[in-house]
Amino acid sequence: MELWPGGPRINQHSQAQPVSHAAVALQQAALELFGPGPRRVLDLGSGCGIVALMLALRRPLWRLEGLEVQPGLVSLARANAILCGADILFHPGDLRFFTASEPFDLIISNPPWLLPGSGKTSPSQARNLSRFELLGGLDDVLACVKRNLAPAGEALLLYPEARVAGLSKGAPKTLLDIISLFPASGLQEHTICHIRHKGQ
Repeated sequence: MELWPGGPRINQHSQAQPVSHAAVALQQAALELFGPGPRRVLDLGSGCGIVALMLALRRPLWRLEGLEVQPGLVSLARANAILCGADILFHPGDLRFFTASEPFDLIISNPPWLLPGSGKTSPSQARNLSRFELLGGLDDVLACVKRNLAPAGEALLLYPEARVAGLSKGAPKTLLDIISLFPASGLQEHTICHIRHKGQ
């Protein structure tokens, strides 16, 4: 698929969740909110690398990394970075246990958000892991953001509107503040949550 019309092409995993408009909405929000200056950025749950790649090509001074629990998708993201000539570090790892050696100025994520048992599962476990909270839920995402965000850092999390109440309840428990909630561009009933450390 093309990253944008006429742009570089990347490959997707045939058994994993396909790229959706959520990736476009998330990177668009990051580009609109944050300027081109140097910034250390983590794509949490990076999949095939789509969001990190779009940002790397639009923001060449950003130092981008991706964390992905599925090794096959990590390998694919690394191959896609080579295809696009982008310098991105993609790490295999579980967000529940991940602590970076250096905190990030910006963390972005379109994490799995379906509760286990709440929808139809796929014969592909890779697709299920991309859609359902099988390896950590909303509270785990917030805890990972808290651990890995620089003191003055900010985060953008994309969730359906049905999970916003949980975000609003969970953020203060993790000592995070919700700066704003705004609609995800081009997506019905999805919200981007803009977060920072409490008191910043």
